[in-house]
Amino acid sequence: MPKVSEEYREARRDEIAQAAIRCLERQGVRETSIADIVTESGLSTGAIYSHFSNKAELARYIVGRFLIVRLDALEARGHAGEVIPPRQALESMLAVFEGAGLSPALVVQFWGEAMVDAGLKTEMTTTAARLFHALAAATLPWARTRTGSDDEALALAQESARSIAALAQGYIANSAVFGPRKPAEYVAAAASILST
Repeated sequence: MPKVSEEYREARRDEIAQAAIRCLERQGVRETSIADIVTESGLSTGAIYSHFSNKAELARYIVGRFLIVRLDALEARGHAGEVIPPRQALESMLAVFEGAGLSPALVVQFWGEAMVDAGLKTEMTTTAARLFHALAAATLPWARTRTGSDDEALALAQESARSIAALAQGYIANSAVFGPRKPAEYVAAAASILST
C-alpha cells in the first residue's frame, strides 16, 4: 500500500474541516453529527474518523487552522522584538474573520456548547490560555517602551492581552448577533469611543 504524504493528509483534514464548518453554520454545533459531516464532505465515515475522533478534536483543528497560526505569527513578531501596539495586535487577530471561512456565529456556538460538553470546554480553555500567552508575548516589546522595568512591562503586556481578548470577544458576539462588520471599522470605533 502506498504511503500517504503529510500534504495529502493535511489537504484531507482541510476538506473535512470546510465541510464541518458548512454543516456547523447551517445546523449548529449541537445538532451537527459526524454523520452530517460525512454526508456534506462526500467522504466515508472511516475517512472522517481516521482524521477526527469527535467534534472536540475537529473544533481543535478548526481553531488551530484559522486562529492559532495567526497567534503564532503575532507571538513570533513579539519575540523578534517588533513593537506591536495593542490595537494592531487586535486588528491582526480579527483579520481571521475576513475571508478565512471562520464565522463569528460559529465561534459563539462553540462557546455555548463548551458550557455543556467537557471535551469542547477543554479545547476552548486551552485555546484561551494560548491566546493570552501569544497576545502578551506579542505586546511585550510595546509594553517595554511604556514602562520602566521588566516586571511592569510584563504586567502591562498581560493586562493588554486580557483587554485585546475582551475586545475580540465583543467583536465576535456583536458580529454574530448584529451581522458582519469589518474588523478595522470595529477597532476604529472602539478606539474612538475609548479615547474620549
